[in-house]
Amino acid sequence: MIKQFLSPGLERENLYDCPSCSEAITNPICHECLGREVEKWLGFYPSIKKRMLPKLKGFIKQVNNETLEGINCISCGKKKAALCPYCFMEGIFHILNKSIQNKNIVGDFLTIFNFDAEHKGYIQEVQEQGLY
Repeated sequence: MIKQFLSPGLERENLYDCPSCSEAITNPICHECLGREVEKWLGFYPSIKKRMLPKLKGFIKQVNNETLEGINCISCGKKKAALCPYCFMEGIFHILNKSIQNKNIVGDFLTIFNFDAEHKGYIQEVQEQGLY
């Protein structure tokens, strides 16, 4: 759902709410662009990449199928930014955490792709597990 709001002294701006967390998407990067970045990162771990790539692509396809509208991605410009980066990466984190036994690799993922800037979400779970 796109919200309209007025900020003092600014023109009207559009914000789109993430359908997963209901927060405004303030960093509109689409799941396809984020997925490509995760795929590049997996290149550092070729044996894991081979196993994880089908799961990553399946998750991206699932997000594609479940999203009806989005806003323009700041990376590719397509109107596909429908999930906030936090919710998308949380989904990727859970897939990796279930599939990869090496905590150092999961920790590396979190170091690079941590969108939990306020430390209110999955990072607490990660710290409890000693992954970050």
